[in-house]
Amino acid sequence: MKTLGIIGGMGPLATADLYKKIIDITPATCDQEHLHIVIDSYAQIEDRTKFIMGEGESPLPKLIQSAKLLKNAGCEAMLMACNTAHYFAPSIEKEAGVKILHIAKVTVDALQKKYPHAKNIAVIATSGTKKAGVYDQILKERGLKSVDFSKETQDVIMECIYKGVKAGKLEEYVPVFYEVLSNIEADVYIAGCTEIPMFLPFISSEYKFIDATFELAKAGVEFGLEKRVF
Repeated sequence: MKTLGIIGGMGPLATADLYKKIIDITPATCDQEHLHIVIDSYAQIEDRTKFIMGEGESPLPKLIQSAKLLKNAGCEAMLMACNTAHYFAPSIEKEAGVKILHIAKVTVDALQKKYPHAKNIAVIATSGTKKAGVYDQILKERGLKSVDFSKETQDVIMECIYKGVKAGKLEEYVPVFYEVLSNIEADVYIAGCTEIPMFLPFISSEYKFIDATFELAKAGVEFGLEKRVF
């Protein structure tokens, strides 16, 4: 069994969601069969989207600091409970000397396995993730199209993330999120921000979603157990 580290706090609820999903899907019958996981919930890491959009300080130094802390704690691979943070993954791996399980790669792998005929994919994510192309390059390499939508639609998605989930007002923003989805036509939707899965229990099954956090959890479990599970 290998030790996993979670670079967390981006945000705290998303970190808890990732950890809970890991626990829920681990094929364990007692405490000792669960993974050894070290979590650094470093909520003071600067906002990833603000930096990418040219509006804030770089989160990279604190991301590297967190990765080094987890490496020194014996972690053999890292998970980041933030899609946008994966823009910095190559730099973190290089500077901290760690392995990061990439959320976009494992998510697109799962999407193609579950929906092999899907072509038009809507990435529901922060503006930072969209601008940085965290998913777009991988989708393009796989022959899939990332669906474009208006700035107004993206602004509402950002409100759902920041003023809804991050501000502790999830249920208040469920109708807003549902309405914005109705303006986006796609074969499959990727919950490409770790706050977005909080909305999914309230969303009709007519929308085919791939939960990126869940796919990252699965990858983490298989890495930790050193075997195929799913």
